[in-house]
Amino acid sequence: MESPSAILNPVQTGVPEQGYAPTVFEKYSVDLQMKGKPVCLQIWDTAGQDDYDRLRPLFYSDASVLLLCFDVTSPNSFENVFNRWYPEVSHFCKDVPIIVVGCKTDLRKDKVLVNRLRKNKLEPVTYHRGQEMARSVGAVAYLECSARLHDNVHAIFQEAAEVALSSRSRNLWRRITQSFCVVT
Repeated sequence: MESPSAILNPVQTGVPEQGYAPTVFEKYSVDLQMKGKPVCLQIWDTAGQDDYDRLRPLFYSDASVLLLCFDVTSPNSFENVFNRWYPEVSHFCKDVPIIVVGCKTDLRKDKVLVNRLRKNKLEPVTYHRGQEMARSVGAVAYLECSARLHDNVHAIFQEAAEVALSSRSRNLWRRITQSFCVVT
């Protein structure tokens, strides 16, 4: 899965992440304005390596929204959303809304990379295929971004905040209605 750190770095520092550095468990905060009010998004970037399969679910317990990110120039990364990440999060986070995010969209135009993919009978993941994937996993949204170009990065976190806030209010109402018994 594409690392959320790659899209978080330009939001926090204004500079895109250089190269890939696998994370273990990184916590980030993103401050946003929602309807004129400040919102602080707490984001956990969890390790994707198999060594952390037992630890990763511990970080899912308070999730209000999940971002399943993939690299649009890596068909393997794309397939992992459906084959690996969706089964895991749907098991541990049954009612948590999902946003699927296609990353590195600027590289769709990288001729060297596209030619390398074609030599292996592959191609970059299209926006349409990303949307289809999002629908197939029941995601509430499909978004794309380029951290390198700062394209659509803020929109992803804005959408995540909106989804998280609406999810929290639905869950609060569900807990309230399940906690009280009304007798008439």
